[in-house]
Amino acid sequence: MTDTPHKGLTIRDVAEASGVSITTVSRYLNGRFESMSDNTRRKIGEVIEQLHYRPNPLAQGLKGNQTRMIAVIVVNISYPFCVSLIRALSNALSSSGYNLIVCETGGRGEREQDIIESLYAQRVDAMVIQTNGDNNLRLAHIATEMPVILVDRQFDIPEVTSVITNNEEVSFSLSTQLFQDGYHNILYVTEQVASISTRMERLTGYLQACEKNHRTPWIGWITRDDLTSIEHVARSVTERLHQGPLAVYTGNALLLEQLYPHLRALDLVIPHDLGIATFDEPDWIQLISPRITYIRQPIDDIGIWTAQRILSALKGEPLTPLAIHTIPSTIIPGAATALYRGN
Repeated sequence: MTDTPHKGLTIRDVAEASGVSITTVSRYLNGRFESMSDNTRRKIGEVIEQLHYRPNPLAQGLKGNQTRMIAVIVVNISYPFCVSLIRALSNALSSSGYNLIVCETGGRGEREQDIIESLYAQRVDAMVIQTNGDNNLRLAHIATEMPVILVDRQFDIPEVTSVITNNEEVSFSLSTQLFQDGYHNILYVTEQVASISTRMERLTGYLQACEKNHRTPWIGWITRDDLTSIEHVARSVTERLHQGPLAVYTGNALLLEQLYPHLRALDLVIPHDLGIATFDEPDWIQLISPRITYIRQPIDDIGIWTAQRILSALKGEPLTPLAIHTIPSTIIPGAATALYRGN
């Protein structure tokens, strides 16, 4: 075997040859031998010697070799949440000399995988990602070499920290408020939940409010950009008008943006016949009347907290594995659900 280090060797290769996890090899390389048996320590050392593996100093987080680039991977770069998050991260990190590389996955797992691998190859210093959960194993591996923070969506990934809002709690509160405001039925509009934690949590909050208020859940399933599903949900509203005032509550503002013109075409009086509410604060909300009730997410706070944790991690303070940091959202009442308030 040659004494020249093998090019392209990764920490994963060492882990597989040693029969241990990537996390264990990472701890060995960083001199963290606590809870590591002498046999494991000796085996890893022998494999490193045999493979002539040389750790990339940048991947180990040595300050002098940082690229000063932070990757931000989002599902939809035009989504108001993502725009505000990117702005908040940029403002918080730029003063410390870091710049962002922003990428969009479109919610496609393969696209996300390609982006992750490309950014990893460029040796960014950290990753902030809004993931669909298709590449959690790879993110777990990367998180042993650089800070990785999940935003908006939560998955149990070793070595990764998540920052979210209180989706379930605030969705329950808004739904309960709509019932208390006098709406007999609430149509909750959502996309298919799949494994997306935010969708599940918001739906769960709505279902809990229905149970507490002894109301039958009413869910409208929409495929975004699918006109047939959007029109079907809008038509279903007319089927329950005889039961009294009803409200439509959408799980995010992108759904409301597509559904809203169809609701207004029903020629119902807002808020007396129909109340309208949404999760998220659409950028066009101030342009319509009556103003929609909405849930404002603490996006600036999420961005600032994320940036601070990344900076701390890059200075040597490790992220807490599997930690979840929750920042509460706020309900902003609007005239579009003011059935009795001020009417």
